[in-house]
Amino acid sequence: MNTLFAHFYSHFKLILWGILVSMLFIEQAMALDEIFDTYNSPQCLAQGNACTASTSGFASHFYNPAALTKFTKKHWEANLVVLDGQLSAGATANMFSSQSLGTYRFLNLAGQNPGIYNYFNFSTLPSITFRNFSFAILGSYQFAALSDGTLIDLDTRQDIVPTVGFSRSFAGNLLKLGVSGKAILRNQMKGAFSQAVLDSTDDKNFPLLFKEGVGLGVNSGLLLTLPHRFLPTLGISWLDMFGTRFSPSHYLNPQSSGTPESIPQSFHAGFSLSPAISRTWKSTLSVDYRHIELSALSWRKHLHVGLELQSEKSLLFWLGLNQLYLTAGMGLRVQGGNLEMGTYAKEIGTGDKTEYDRRFFFRYTISF
Repeated sequence: MNTLFAHFYSHFKLILWGILVSMLFIEQAMALDEIFDTYNSPQCLAQGNACTASTSGFASHFYNPAALTKFTKKHWEANLVVLDGQLSAGATANMFSSQSLGTYRFLNLAGQNPGIYNYFNFSTLPSITFRNFSFAILGSYQFAALSDGTLIDLDTRQDIVPTVGFSRSFAGNLLKLGVSGKAILRNQMKGAFSQAVLDSTDDKNFPLLFKEGVGLGVNSGLLLTLPHRFLPTLGISWLDMFGTRFSPSHYLNPQSSGTPESIPQSFHAGFSLSPAISRTWKSTLSVDYRHIELSALSWRKHLHVGLELQSEKSLLFWLGLNQLYLTAGMGLRVQGGNLEMGTYAKEIGTGDKTEYDRRFFFRYTISF
């Protein structure tokens, strides 16, 4: 009897604690104004995130599924290990200080350092890609937080996203159409929270603050390429068509309550040229106007410009402007794997305010 009573009393305390905390937290009062995408390719970030008309391979799932038709490196490619990492300067300092990437620990450090934007994203994306078809599974862990000493604005999430994409070419390969379906399992904590309440929270009760759900979404896109030696290409993508909404689940976090925020649909347009510089060097110039649906954004927050230089020995250099902030990187692609690294900056200012966060990234791939 005592054991049964203790069991029910333990659960009652958890429920009561969750109710009290939910009353003290200020939900939906986010000051973070950064636009978060489900996945950002390091290669695309290095070239200003201008990839709507120039992406290829497994990244096409998240930028423009029509680009799966452009896959011509070989008959097929399997990426067994794909490790991506993106870190801001603030998050890098906290990572070395805490020796941990845990959300609970990072929140405490963010509260102790008000005014410093903390961002990191680590992901893995194993995939198999053929011409016109690809299957991939994205696993990612994102943390973004900014504290003023009293409140902390937060968007942290853990995602598992299996996705499958198809594409076809028409009119003598001038027009390409593609679609990619995805299932998103997301465990998310988002909102403006009282720093005092977070400081009094322990590891056992912390998962109660998350919301978990499963959502089904669709991305689609097209590419129109003119028959010219520079391959002028117009790309248009419609991501999360009609919005991706979540139903509650408890696979990642049995203590979660509620559902994650829905992902709104977004529209992107891009244009690219691919002139050959010499027999050994190729280039791609690309321009994107992203998130067309967000008409209230200033024009610079829509604009992305990029340049890729690629040698016949698979050495790559990237340069670009992401919302007019400089991006750069380099990569080496050899048989059996790739290594890429670089830097980019992202607009984080609220409203018309201009403010950026400088970040560094890497990607390591084992493939065949």
